[in-house]
Amino acid sequence: MPFSSAKRLRAGVVAVTLLAGCSNARSGPTAAPGFELKDLSGQTVTLESFRGHPVFLDFWATWCGPCRMSIPMVQKFYQQHKAEGLVVLGMNVDDDPHDVYAFVKHFGMTYPVLLAGNSATQGDYQVEGIPNFVFIDQNGKIADHFEGFSMEMPAVWEADLKTLLAQKKTQ
Repeated sequence: MPFSSAKRLRAGVVAVTLLAGCSNARSGPTAAPGFELKDLSGQTVTLESFRGHPVFLDFWATWCGPCRMSIPMVQKFYQQHKAEGLVVLGMNVDDDPHDVYAFVKHFGMTYPVLLAGNSATQGDYQVEGIPNFVFIDQNGKIADHFEGFSMEMPAVWEADLKTLLAQKKTQ
């Protein structure tokens, strides 16, 4: 029985959709978008200045409940690995940074916090929800990306960092 033109059209749409999905597969690590943002003291910080180190970006906001749960874990991760060269950057996405200073003090955040709320950085990193975490390798390539937070995530961060540090030793 021959296909009707409607069935052929549907089959064609399905085939194009499947092929389009396949064409979006990454062939390898993509370059992390550069940025130039102010930290809480007003100093300009660039991603490029951390080349040679693994970088962990934590996109968060003061009003975000899950961010309040994840930040102590990020702080612990930073404390445990900063001596190994890990760079953690808190990417605050609040539109108004007024409450950020007190928030950082309250949570004892000792890693640099950058004001990313009025920048293109969220879009550049395809941040659609927070918290959102991005691991960047020593060569400036995105190694991993996490959206949301669960209590199991720090174990994955540990494994990612171990892999990145091992790669540095072999390069």
